[in-house]
Amino acid sequence: MNKLLRKQAVRAMNCLFLILSCGNCLAQETFPEIKVSYINELQEGILKPDWLLSPGMAPFGNGNYTDSLVNHLDTIQQASWLTPQGDYPIFLAIWGNDTLSYAMLPDTRFYHRYDDKQKKKVRVLEVESAIPPYTRFIADVDGLTEREISALTDSMRRMKSPQDTLMNCTQTCIFYALDALFRTHGICPDPVITRNTNFSKTEELNAFFEHFLEHVADYPCHYKKVKDVVFPDNSIIAFVNGYNLITHAVFYHNGLFYSKNGIISPLVYSTLYPLLKGYGSKDTQVKGLSKTGKLMLGQTLKVYTLNRDLYRLRQ
Repeated sequence: MNKLLRKQAVRAMNCLFLILSCGNCLAQETFPEIKVSYINELQEGILKPDWLLSPGMAPFGNGNYTDSLVNHLDTIQQASWLTPQGDYPIFLAIWGNDTLSYAMLPDTRFYHRYDDKQKKKVRVLEVESAIPPYTRFIADVDGLTEREISALTDSMRRMKSPQDTLMNCTQTCIFYALDALFRTHGICPDPVITRNTNFSKTEELNAFFEHFLEHVADYPCHYKKVKDVVFPDNSIIAFVNGYNLITHAVFYHNGLFYSKNGIISPLVYSTLYPLLKGYGSKDTQVKGLSKTGKLMLGQTLKVYTLNRDLYRLRQ
């Protein structure tokens, strides 16, 4: 009797396997193509300069934190407004009389792109993988049911990145530099500064830098004047324009400059030259730029290290 039951159980499992296999095949045929959200051509193009060492978001720190940024804030609260496009929430990190407003990109989001072949806008699903390095994947979801979208979202969360480093993070240069600085020192900057958050008001950055970091030096924003400067290890080099606003920031670590700009991957440079050429008023080759336009470019390099008196650091 037991043998007969075992045979029936085996047959039932085989039938179930065939049903599940066919169901998976049908689901794969129904589901749209899943793509990585960065553009390969863009990545190939930025690898050419000799002074560029590597692309991708390099991991900083080892994940073992001795302190957290939130320990030094009075509160974090959600603002009553959204980003200009109305897509993402704004949060307020408050300490004393100062505030740092930041927007948060959700792990899962929808947006529309224009499809040239179909001559119409197509709904796109973007999902951040839960597997390091947390690459974002996209898929067109027009025509899918909510149940199919839910299953597709779960599948995208389990996908492994084709790259070892994060290539498609939308974090800006300033939050990238701060993120690297804090994590290198074992200070967790979540939820204020993450790969999915960005400041929303430039004018609030100075107060944040002056309180949570230590201002140690100023230099002219000109390569000839700073090419021989030895910067402190694990420091942030901030490009400040003529209106005293931080327009760019670089993390300096072990003799290398880590920089990011918009949707482009973080890049590692061996020299400040290309960064000053892009952001410095003396090195940027822009013809016919007005006086106001020149003041918008970097005038001063301000160097910041961590305010060590503020945090509990590793011994």
